[in-house]
Amino acid sequence: MKLDKELLKKAKYYFEDKMNQFGTTVKGLDWNSTEAQKVRFEQLAKLINDGQDRFSVCDYGCGYGDFYEFLKDRGYHCNYTGVDIVEKAITYAEQKFDMDPEAEFIHGSKLNQAYDYIVASGIFNIQDNASDEAWEKYILEVLEGFHAHSKKGFAFNCLTKYSDVEYMKDYLYYADPLFLFDYAKTHFSRDVALLHDYGLYDFTILVKKEV
Repeated sequence: MKLDKELLKKAKYYFEDKMNQFGTTVKGLDWNSTEAQKVRFEQLAKLINDGQDRFSVCDYGCGYGDFYEFLKDRGYHCNYTGVDIVEKAITYAEQKFDMDPEAEFIHGSKLNQAYDYIVASGIFNIQDNASDEAWEKYILEVLEGFHAHSKKGFAFNCLTKYSDVEYMKDYLYYADPLFLFDYAKTHFSRDVALLHDYGLYDFTILVKKEV
């Protein structure tokens, strides 16, 4: 999956700056609170069938591997791969899960193998000064990569264009949930869910594949 290097570089600098300001906290990942992060994880986890056998999952933009902890706390059994462009985040995650043979972490942006599931939380938010057209193209390229490298499905979230105008920020991207839902239905799978009812200014899309 080939992605726009300039957009990736800007995202990398943005999140490196957040980590330098706030350290290895949720604010260092540019989230407002642990509670909101967990709400998002709950939506992403709806992609995974309850009670199934062990599965593989790639957390793209994994930060410190918090989603892996979330899955373990809820009794899921998985082989987890975390991928992130911020080396400092990967280093911290590797130290955090050093004794866990079921978790691995990769610094970079490439997907080099197939996973049962791919999830991504917050990776499409920081538009910076890119045009809407360039950022939309970037999102679709990433999603095409998720589709190509997932066996059972993938899930992602975006800030919503239905956010309150007075709170919207110029450097953030507020996506059209209906456009992305339609794109997923027409390009990836007939089994697509749009979740926009969990009290945050974003939405989650689940793409489930027939296996």
